[in-house]
Amino acid sequence: MTSTSPAFHLPATDLIGIERLQWYGRVLWLGIGCIRGTEKAVIDRAIRAVFERYHLSLAAIAGIATLDIKADEQGLIAYCQEKGLPLKTFTAEELRDIKVPNPSAIVNKEGGTPSVAEAAALKMGETLLVSKQIEAKSVTVAVSLAARKYRG
Repeated sequence: MTSTSPAFHLPATDLIGIERLQWYGRVLWLGIGCIRGTEKAVIDRAIRAVFERYHLSLAAIAGIATLDIKADEQGLIAYCQEKGLPLKTFTAEELRDIKVPNPSAIVNKEGGTPSVAEAAALKMGETLLVSKQIEAKSVTVAVSLAARKYRG
């Protein structure tokens, strides 16, 4: 019997003894804003806190999105490298006109856009699941849901 034969079946995986099996598509995009020099460990704790609070799986993270001036932010780069996630960046002009629930005059004055975390999350995903959450007074996290799984 060959693999082209209609009677050929790949062997099934034995799941006996496994109480629960979960699979997560990479469909969640994180919009991140942070104070310059924020360490990877602080970013990691912030993301974990938000995901725990909202009962989201870290395994569903597709990637991180932020303002282009954060492209050299060592904590963000290290986090993405450690987790194997892409870091997508956008200019203030690209983020400026995205409608967000929580615009910030301070962020607008300093970054040229009224939103970084929420707008960046929405650039990558269609639906904002978690509006901006400020953690450790230095990291802002927003979470969006993409229509399709990220395939890199």
